[in-house]
Amino acid sequence: MSEYLKYQPKPGSLVISLKEDWIFGNVPELDEALGEVPVGEEHQVTFQCGGLQSIDIAGAWVLFRKSQEFEAQGRETKFLGFKAAHFKFLKNITDIHEPVPATAATRPGFGGADRLARVLESVGRSASSGIEQVGYVAQAVFAGITQPSKLTWLETARQIEHTGARAVPIVVLISFLMGIVLAYQGANQLAEFGAQVFVADLVTISMLREMGVLLTAIMVAGRSGSAFAASIGAMKLNEEIDALRVMGLNPNQVLIFPRVLALFISLPLLTVLAMLAGILGGLMLSTLALDISSALYLERAADSAELKDFFVGLVKAPVFALLIAGVGTLKGMQVSGSAEQLGRLTTVAVVQAIFLIVLADAVFTVVFSKLGI
Repeated sequence: MSEYLKYQPKPGSLVISLKEDWIFGNVPELDEALGEVPVGEEHQVTFQCGGLQSIDIAGAWVLFRKSQEFEAQGRETKFLGFKAAHFKFLKNITDIHEPVPATAATRPGFGGADRLARVLESVGRSASSGIEQVGYVAQAVFAGITQPSKLTWLETARQIEHTGARAVPIVVLISFLMGIVLAYQGANQLAEFGAQVFVADLVTISMLREMGVLLTAIMVAGRSGSAFAASIGAMKLNEEIDALRVMGLNPNQVLIFPRVLALFISLPLLTVLAMLAGILGGLMLSTLALDISSALYLERAADSAELKDFFVGLVKAPVFALLIAGVGTLKGMQVSGSAEQLGRLTTVAVVQAIFLIVLADAVFTVVFSKLGI
């Protein structure tokens, strides 16, 4: 028998157990091994994982093509015992060869019930895919923590530079301008009560508790979340992720974990800078336009702010980071088929990340209010 498979005839069936590596470099040997399998009167052929080590798209194609030959001869074929990482290649090929279902325009008896059924089916598939991908992200994070590698840490450092260091200028600039806007708008309202001096309280507390972390998260979602989806999606389209698997690397650990960890580290640091920049923006406007001295502004800011206000804003940052990185990497891993889908899922990643950030911020606000924080 070949080193790549062994076969065992049984009454009415033939069991073929796969072994070793079914990859592109072994395609001639795989064809030869399958061609040597003796087929008698068996009406069923079962392919079992057996000692299969790894498989790529080329090996899966050889296996699928042989199964089609058996079925053309009137035999039933089955695939048993394959791991998820192995079976996904087979599933991709079988999906391509599935007959196209009738469209809504051509399906007889099409009506509201059929439309509703298809919508529910689509929602179910999307939910199932989303849950599966969330599991992949969780698995990647766990694998990265329990089995760190030099490659993972080098990629994490590179992602920290991209998501953190290179984002500092835009985050600081936007937060500084937002501090000016808050000070100006607040001063107009407080002037009616002769309380312009309290503009320092308004800007400081707003930036510490809400605006600093929220602005930073939204900017990072648009900047890094879209970059995660686009880069991973492009790798999927170019089959670079399949190449990583062929080389024995775990794409989840190599691609997803470094991005999640990098943003988990970077976003809190960016949030602190955003808080300071916003307070300085309010200070500049108050000094130049509101006739409030810098000493008085800083005194009011120090008196109004408490340490808990700083931590209320800061504790949100890691949660927002996980949401942004999770959505960005998930949408990137879901890309398949075309560059058009890459663009669409990149946009969806940004929109969903911002929505989840605002939703999470609302939940934090309610919880902190109930706890009196």
